[in-house]
Amino acid sequence: MRIGLHSGSTIRGSIDSVVGEVGRVRTHGLSGYWGPMLNGHDTLTVLAIAGREVPDVELGTAVVPIPLRPPFALAQQAASVQEASSNRLVLGIGPSHEAIVRGTFGLPWSSPLAVTRDYVERLQHIFSGASDEMKIGVRFEPPPLLLGAVNPLMTKLAVAKADGVITWAAGPKTIGEVTRSALDLAPERSAPFRIVAALPLCITDDTESARVKVHKWFGGNDGLPTYQKVLAREGVRGIAELALIGSEDEIDRRLDEFAASGVTDFAANVSAAGRDTERTWEFLAGRAARG
Repeated sequence: MRIGLHSGSTIRGSIDSVVGEVGRVRTHGLSGYWGPMLNGHDTLTVLAIAGREVPDVELGTAVVPIPLRPPFALAQQAASVQEASSNRLVLGIGPSHEAIVRGTFGLPWSSPLAVTRDYVERLQHIFSGASDEMKIGVRFEPPPLLLGAVNPLMTKLAVAKADGVITWAAGPKTIGEVTRSALDLAPERSAPFRIVAALPLCITDDTESARVKVHKWFGGNDGLPTYQKVLAREGVRGIAELALIGSEDEIDRRLDEFAASGVTDFAANVSAAGRDTERTWEFLAGRAARG
């Protein structure tokens, strides 16, 4: 199981801070950098800059909300990031959430499954270069396409149409019961399928304080209907309970559970403060080195 970094710096940080984090991912031997996209920087633009400045690191979106980009516009951006980064982009996309689409983006909300299915088909048609009418005028390597998927129907769509899934606020139970089950029901699929799990992670002796911080930072997600279903499946009340918080040995065991469930990539959101921050980075570097 590969170990990468998930960071909200694309939302609330500076471009320089993202470049610095991508550089740190490289020096610590982690596999990739995963940036969400919401109401901060345009994540694809920032990843293009980081890709020009830092070699080797895989650069993933986690995820681009598809209401913000028509398929052709996203394909153009992806082509540009691929050129800037020497083909290191992994394109994670998803329908987002009704409250965000209506409230933050000011856009109408439609059936997420139908919208995503149509979007993926259009995007892949453009990537294929099969249409003269919808053709990007530069040569580029289409990036792997992942769907943000934590429910059975969206995961089934990902298995049929995409190269993998990326999850947030999902634990081994969801990976096993939803993602792996969908794969098991599609024996005809022979291509590799990536399962990227992103969660807060902190190596610390003060677990209670760390969980309070995680709830402060990410607890707003707990009220979104999609996450409520996932958290209920995992048997927890909020993401702070699901977060990987504890000693090195405890977190090693938790990561082993993710690997056993079928996760191919764990993207750690370093949710630490003070000396725990360096301790967490050192742990991630050690775990990445062990594979």
